[in-house]
Amino acid sequence: MTTVAGNDVSRTYASALLEIAQQKNMLPAIEEEMVFLAGLVKEDRELMLYLNAPGISRDSKKDLIDKIFNGKLSDVMVNFIKVLIDNNRQSLIKEINQSLADEIDIINNRQRVKITTSAKLGADMLQKIKDTLTEKFKKVIILDEVIDQKIIGGVVIKVGDLIIDGSLAKDLKNIREKLLLSKIRSEMVYED
Repeated sequence: MTTVAGNDVSRTYASALLEIAQQKNMLPAIEEEMVFLAGLVKEDRELMLYLNAPGISRDSKKDLIDKIFNGKLSDVMVNFIKVLIDNNRQSLIKEINQSLADEIDIINNRQRVKITTSAKLGADMLQKIKDTLTEKFKKVIILDEVIDQKIIGGVVIKVGDLIIDGSLAKDLKNIREKLLLSKIRSEMVYED
C-alpha cells in the first residue's frame, strides 16, 4: 500500500519524467514504455524481488536493467529506471506509472471512466455512454469496462471521485434499508 508521502514522491518522479519526455518530444513513447514497465514489474515477481533486494548492489541492479532493456526501451526510460534504483525508488514504478498517466490525461484532455455492468455491453451502448460522458465532461473519454455479476443488473459508472450507481444491487439495498426502517418504526409504534 502506498502512503501519502509515497504518492507525493511518485508524482515528483512522474513530473520529472513528463518534463524530459516533453523536452525530447517523446511523450507517446514514454507513456507506452511506462505502461509496459509497470505491467512487467507487476507480472515478474522475481525481477522486483531482485531490484528491491537490499543485499544486491545498485550497480548490479543497473547492470541487469542494461541487459534487459537496452535496445528495447528508450535511453530516457533506461536512465530513468537507473535513477529510481540510485534513489531506492524502484518499488514505486506502478505508482509512478499511475501519476504519469494522470498528468498525461490532463495534458491530452482525457478522462478515464470505469463502467461496471453485470454483463458485457454491446458496442452501440458503450458508444452511447461514451458520447454522453464526452458531452458532459468535455473530455476525450477512455472507457474501462468491468464485468461484475454482483451488481445484478444496471450500471455503475466511476469518473474520478464521482460514482453514478444505477445498479439493481443498489436499488435492492435501498429497498431493504427502507423496509428495515419501516419495521423499526412500526415496532416503536406498537411499543408506545
